[in-house]
Amino acid sequence: MIAAAPGRMLAQMRRLLAPTRPDALALALLALAALCVLVAGLQHARLFHRGYAEVEIVGPLFFMNAIGSTVVVLTLIFGRVWMFVLGALAICVPSLVSIAISHSVGFLGFREGGYDADALIIVVAEVAAVLLALAGAARAVITMRSGAAA
Repeated sequence: MIAAAPGRMLAQMRRLLAPTRPDALALALLALAALCVLVAGLQHARLFHRGYAEVEIVGPLFFMNAIGSTVVVLTLIFGRVWMFVLGALAICVPSLVSIAISHSVGFLGFREGGYDADALIIVVAEVAAVLLALAGAARAVITMRSGAAA
């Protein structure tokens, strides 16, 4: 029983890394999610170059968010749907939590004064990315299961 677990886990990893072709609706939802991830990443890069580079610890996180967002979008372009969904969640959810913390009690010694247009663009893009990625993933799972049952 214990020896079967690593084999099952390996099979799940292969499935996760394999190229996937979702139906048109799932792909449209995922493409919109990718656009939102890209907008948030570009906004982080823009803010990095507009002064956040000088902020200790948090500044480099803005730059890494921009790079990570680009990599995540590339996973969808290369057909790795499940990697994209996990990546979008891994980029957007911690970013949203960090924004909320930095606008309240402070995050790693950095505190924002209020929500300006830049922060609102990031928040809206990342919330939309999470919702669209989850909707696209749900649609892909539903169509995969109905296709397997047919």
